[in-house]
This record gives sequence, C-alpha cells and structure tokens, in this order.
Amino acid sequence: MSQHTHTPSAAASRVSLLATLQHAHFRVATIVMLAVGFALTVAALVALRSAADQNLQLVARSIAYTTEAAIVFRDTIAIQESLGLIARQESLASAQIVDVHGTLLGRYIRPTDSLPDAVGDRIVALLLPQPTITPVMYQSKRIAEVRLRGDGAGFVGFILMGLAGMLVCLGFGAVAVRQLSRRIQKDILQPVLALTSVTHAARFDRATAARAPASNITEFHQLGEDFNALLMEIEAYQTQLHQENKSLSHLANHDSLTGLPNRAYFRRRLTRALQDIQTTGGSLAVLYLDNDHFKSINDRYGHAVGDALLVEVADRVRAQVRENDVVARLGGDEFAILLAPLHNVEDAARIADKIIASMALPLDSRPQDHIVPSLSIGIAIYPIHGQTAEQLLRAADRAMYRVKSQQRGQRHIFNAYTDQHDGHGPLHPVDKREAP
Repeated sequence: MSQHTHTPSAAASRVSLLATLQHAHFRVATIVMLAVGFALTVAALVALRSAADQNLQLVARSIAYTTEAAIVFRDTIAIQESLGLIARQESLASAQIVDVHGTLLGRYIRPTDSLPDAVGDRIVALLLPQPTITPVMYQSKRIAEVRLRGDGAGFVGFILMGLAGMLVCLGFGAVAVRQLSRRIQKDILQPVLALTSVTHAARFDRATAARAPASNITEFHQLGEDFNALLMEIEAYQTQLHQENKSLSHLANHDSLTGLPNRAYFRRRLTRALQDIQTTGGSLAVLYLDNDHFKSINDRYGHAVGDALLVEVADRVRAQVRENDVVARLGGDEFAILLAPLHNVEDAARIADKIIASMALPLDSRPQDHIVPSLSIGIAIYPIHGQTAEQLLRAADRAMYRVKSQQRGQRHIFNAYTDQHDGHGPLHPVDKREAP
C-alpha cells in the first residue's frame, strides 16, 4: 500500500501553473521595467546635464560680453545690474564676476525659500559639482572671469516626472502581464530591447536621431513616444546651440558696423588663396583702400555720419567686385580687397578705377552737406610684389601711402624702386587695431 497521503495543508500550499507564470512574469516585468526606467532616467540625466552645461557656457559668454565694458571701467553698479538681470532671466542659482586678482566685482544669489529649490541645488551640486567659469577678455587679455551655477528646479521636475512615469508604466505593465502572459516574448520583451537599444545609443553614442519603434502595448508605445519627444527636444536644443555658435563665429570674423569680414578673416583667406595659387599657378591682387579726409568729416559731422560714410563706402566697394572676391574692413577707415584669381594686372587697375568712380556721388543720408566719399587705393600683385600675405599687404599699404602723399582719390600699383622709401619715415604698420 502506498504510504503517500494528501493532506489539506499540503494542497493549500501549492499554487497553479497559471499563477506561477503570472507571478514570474510579473517579477520579470517589474525588474525589466525598473531597469528600463533607470536606464532612461540616467540617459536623460546625462543628456540634460550636457545640455545644461552647454547652456550655462552660453549664458556665461553672454554675461562676459555684456559686462566687458563695465569691467574695463570698474563700474560695479552696471556690472551688478547686468549680472542680476541676466541671472534672473536665465534662472541661475548664483553668479559672480571676479577680476584677475580675485576681487569680487559683482554677485547674484537666488533666494532659496522653498524645498524644491533646496533639493534642486543639491542635485545640481551632484551633477555639476564645479561652477561654470568663462574668462572675460579685453584686447586679448584676461581681465576677469564669470562663475555660474544653474538652478536645479528643472532637474527636480524632471526627476519627479520620471518617477511618476515609471510608476505609471509599472502599473500598466502589471495589468498587461496578467492579460498577455503567453505573448510576453513578442509584446513586452522586444519593445524593452528596442527602448534599451535607443537609450544606449542616446547615452553612449549621443545618437539623438535614433527613435524608439512603435509598440502594440499602449504603455510601451507611450513610453517610446515620450522618450522620442525628449530626444527631439534635445536634438532641437542642440541645433539651436549650433546656430548660436555659428552666429558667435560670424561675429568673431566680421565687422559689426559694415558686416564685412574683419582683418583676421581677411588674412586667413589671403593665406589660403596664396597656398592654393602656389599649387595651381596664376596670380592674385591685394588692394589697400583708405578713406580720404575721413577724420575731418568725422570730427565735423559726428561719429554717426562717419559710420554712415563707412557703411556707404563698404556697399559701393562690394558692388564693384566679383562675388568670390573678398572685401574686408581692416580697422578704422581702411579696407582691403582680395582679387583671386587675377588674369592680368590691368584687371586690378580696372577694378580700382571702377571703385574710385563709384565714389563720385555724395552721401545720400546727408544731401544738404554734400559729403562725397573719396578713396586712395594701393595695389600689390602676387607674385610680382610679394610671396606672402605680409609682404603683399605691406606692398599695397606702401602703394596706398604713395597715393596719399601725391594725389588723393587715385590708385597706384606698387613699384619696388619708388615706393620702398616714400618719405613717411617708418613703414605704415599693417597690423593695426581692428574695428569693433
């Protein structure tokens, strides 16, 4: 006789296969969802930290640019006002400006009167332990530095939203597991793997263009859509930063008054053109232009008229050259033109004559004063008058000063025999201070 018996207590301790699978699936689903939520949160925090750091760098550069003049003149009131205004607009936790000796020139500290602010500041301190520091430069010298700390309210909101999303997803996941336990491989595991792959790409490869695929399960589909929306926001923010960086690059390479390239950009283009032409053969020309009687016009009618004259001269000069030629404002009332390629010397002289002729009409903005622009132009040709950018600029500068000394409002091609020593003492310096 069998000795095995079935007692009521033993039967009560057993569970059904369906219940076992449901419990196992629920535990697996819970673990997977927690892992996904954690990975998404970490990836988003990493991306948000990077975006916040870039934004703080941009804000710091804006503060440095805005307060540069006030720092130079030690105007602490203006520094404090500008610093406070930008800090409040950008929701900074703190900001300060110190000079190179460590002297505090201005400070802003956001009032911390709520728990989210305090918690946010602690989170920011963990994610961005070091303040954002940007130097304030004046005439290529470091005169001060800007130190910023961001506001953590956004981080707190993001974390709370992420936690709420994780809880919602866990609840929906539990319901889905009970109803669709037989289809867990297809309906749950595959979307999780897809989300994990996108999260991994966003976190480690910065692949914000990747998108989570659609899912048949509402919760996973919504999670993927939310994550895709977050990726699109990050991508749009990065695009905006790229555009702003391009704008800053344009400001660094162009004259703010006339919109023309500045001296540094002109020298780079000239050097590059010389490198190209030394490989392919041919010639180019450098024209050095100086406004005649500009100082007297500026002193008599004021800086506004002087600026209008420079803008008008720049427009007229630009209209007389080819699209690929470079017209630059070197500084003050001086301009330069790069004609490349150049077929013959007569072409450079012809363009100079066209520019001089275009100055015959008076300034439209001051018809009552009959202010007529006038330019003296010096011309240097590669390879006849120089092999390097420095040599060509000096040759064109000498030729221009020959015109200034003999008959203003004309053009002159450099002559090594007559223009080496033009009676003006030391050679006119090429590297003058650039226009603002």
